[in-house]
Amino acid sequence: MMKLIKILFLSVISLALMAVIAVALAFYLIDPSRYRPAIESVFKEQTGLELNIAGQIEWAFNPVFGLSISDLRLTNPDSPAELASLSNIAIKIEPRALFDGRLQMQEFIARDLHINWIVDAQGNGNWPSGTDEAPQSTPSASESESESESYDISAAIAQITVSNASIAIQDAQMGVNSNFEKLNFSSQNSNVDNRPFPFELSFELTDNIAERNSNVSIASTATVDLNRGNARLDDLQIKLNPLQLTGNIAIDDFNDALAWRGELASNTFALSDFLDLYVRTEEQASQAALGEYSTADDQFSMNVEFNGNDRQINIPTLAIALDAMRVRIDAGYTFATANTLANLRYNLNTNALDLNRYSNSAEPEVVEEDPEAPGTPAAPTPPSAAAPDIELPIELLQSMNIQASHVVQSLAIGGLQFGALDAGLTVQGGVLNFELRPVPFYSGLLNTTINYNTQNNPATLSSISSVRNVNVGQLAEALPFAEFARGRLSVESVYTLHGRTVNQLLDSVGGSTSFSLSENAIDIGIIKQLFSSISVLSPAGTGDLAQSWPDIVRFSSFAGNLTLTDGLDENQQLNVTMDNFEIAATGGLDLSEQSFNYDATLTVFGPPATQTIPVAPLYQGVGWPVVCNARFDAPFSEYCGPDFGRVRELFVDISRNEVQRRVQDAVTERVPEELQDAARGLLDRFRR
Repeated sequence: MMKLIKILFLSVISLALMAVIAVALAFYLIDPSRYRPAIESVFKEQTGLELNIAGQIEWAFNPVFGLSISDLRLTNPDSPAELASLSNIAIKIEPRALFDGRLQMQEFIARDLHINWIVDAQGNGNWPSGTDEAPQSTPSASESESESESYDISAAIAQITVSNASIAIQDAQMGVNSNFEKLNFSSQNSNVDNRPFPFELSFELTDNIAERNSNVSIASTATVDLNRGNARLDDLQIKLNPLQLTGNIAIDDFNDALAWRGELASNTFALSDFLDLYVRTEEQASQAALGEYSTADDQFSMNVEFNGNDRQINIPTLAIALDAMRVRIDAGYTFATANTLANLRYNLNTNALDLNRYSNSAEPEVVEEDPEAPGTPAAPTPPSAAAPDIELPIELLQSMNIQASHVVQSLAIGGLQFGALDAGLTVQGGVLNFELRPVPFYSGLLNTTINYNTQNNPATLSSISSVRNVNVGQLAEALPFAEFARGRLSVESVYTLHGRTVNQLLDSVGGSTSFSLSENAIDIGIIKQLFSSISVLSPAGTGDLAQSWPDIVRFSSFAGNLTLTDGLDENQQLNVTMDNFEIAATGGLDLSEQSFNYDATLTVFGPPATQTIPVAPLYQGVGWPVVCNARFDAPFSEYCGPDFGRVRELFVDISRNEVQRRVQDAVTERVPEELQDAARGLLDRFRR
C-alpha cells in the first residue's frame, strides 16, 4: 500500500514538473513579439486606423498574467495629427490557448491613454466621421492564409480598466477648447451577449477658455446585445457636484434602425452654487445679488423624458422646479432631409416666475476716502474698448422651420413686473416672426411684433411696439430714472433695421416713436435749473426767473416724438411739447461709453398757448440753447445745462432788438409822418 502511494506521489510530482517545464518552454519558445504584426493588421482591418506598437511586447505576470505592450500610437491615414497614444497596456490571456497557437484575450488594463480630438474651422476633424468609409485592406490569399494559421487572435474581454487617461478637444468650428483629465474607467464581467455588467467612469473636465475645472463621475449597469444591436444603461448615476442625475437610457437596433429612449431626474440643490461653480465668472459671482438668501431658497430640480431615432428627437416632458416656480416644456426636432428643412417645435408653460434674484446686479460698494490721507491723483479712466460684434444666426434660421409658444402666468425680472405673457414664435423659409400679445404692465398693456427676414440682402428686421396707459408712478418703483413724472404713458413705435450682426442693426436703425403722458404731474426741476442759469445772464436784471415756479407741474398736454435715421449715435430728432414749453433736440447715444450728447433748444411760447407756467415776454418765442451731455448713470440734475456762450449772444441780440423797437416807437410817436422815413434811414446809417 505504501509503495502504491509512493508511486502515485512521484507520478503527480513528475506531472507537475513536466507542466512547469512545458510552460517554461512555451514562454521561452513563444516570442510575444510575433503577435505585433497580427495585432496591427487586425486592428486596421476592423477600424481603418493604423496602430503602431513602437515599444516592447513582453510576457507579464503583474497586474495580470499575459502580455505587456508599451508605447502604442494610433493614427488616421487621412490626417497628420496623432489620434491617440498609450504608454502601457496589459492584456490578460488564456494560457492553455497558447499551446494551440491561439492568442485569447480576457482582460484589458490600460494606463496613461491620451486621445486628441481636433476639428478645424471648416469642420474637418482628425477622426473619421461616421459617414466615412473605413479603408479596407485586401491581403493576398497566401498572406491571409498564413496569418490565420500562425496567429489566431480572439477577444472575450470580461474586465476593462483604464487609468489616468486624458482627452484633448479642440474644436475651432464650435469654439471649444477643453481637456478631460484623470479619466478612469473600470468594468467587470464585460460582455456583448445581453448579460448585465457594471461599470464606473470618472474624469476631470477643464474648460481652457473659461479656465474652470469640473469633476464628473458616471456609474451604471450596462447590458449590450451586439447581435441585435441593443444597449441599455440601467441605474445610471451622473454626478457633477452639486448636481446628481439618475435614470435609464436604452438604445435599440443600432445596427439597422437606430432608436433611443430614456429618462433622467436630478436631486434638489442650490442653483446659485451650481452657477457659481460652472457658469458665472468670479466677477459675476461676486456681483450676483441674491437678495435675502437662505439655504431654504434657491432650490432647483428637474426631470426629463426623451426618445428619438435617426429621423427625429422628442422631449415629451422637461419639468424644471425652482423654489415655488414651475416650468414645463415639450419639444420635438425633425432632422433635415434632401427635400425638407429641419423642423423644431416646442411649447413652454410656467406658473408665476420671479427671476429678480438672478437678474438684479448688486449696488457697487462705495469706498469713502480719508480726507486726512495723503492725496493720490486718480488714474485716468481708460477709453472703453469697442464691444465685439455678434453675428446673428442667419444660417441657422435658414436651415430650419420653428413653431413655438410661450405661456407664462406672470414674470418678474430686472425689477420689472409683467402680467400674463402669451408669445408666439415662427420661422418659415428664413423669415422669423415673433408676436408678444398684449401683456398687463403696470396697470396698462404692452405688446410688440418683430419680423426678421434673412432672405433680403441685407437681412431686414422690422418691429412695431406699443405701450398703452402704463402707470408711470408704479413703473418708477422699478425704474428710478422715471421718478420725475407721474401719469399714464402711451407709446407707439415703428422701426426698421438692416444687417447680419448686432452692430450692423444698431448702426442702421431708422423709424420713429411717439409718446404722450396723460393725467400727468412732472417734476420740472431741471427746467427750473436751466432757466435760473439763463435768467441771471439777462442784462435786464430780471433776477432768478424760475425761483417762483412750482416744483411739480400738471400740463394739460404732454406729448412728443423721437425720429432715428441710420443708427443711434447721431441724427436723432427729439421733440417734446408741454403746453407753452417746447424742447427740440438733435444728437445721439454712445453705447460703448454709456453716454449721450444732444444739442437742444428750449422755447417758451406766449398766448394763445396755454400759459401753465407764465414767463416774461423777454423770454418768449426765443430758442434757448441747451447742451445735454452726460453718462447714463450721472445724476439727473447733471444731464443738461445752458450753452452760456450762445445764451449771451442771444441776450445781446435781444437787447439790440429791444433798442431798435423803442427807437422805432419813438420815431412813430414824435417825428412828423412826412419825415419818419428819412429819420429811420438816418438811424440805420448810425447802426451800421
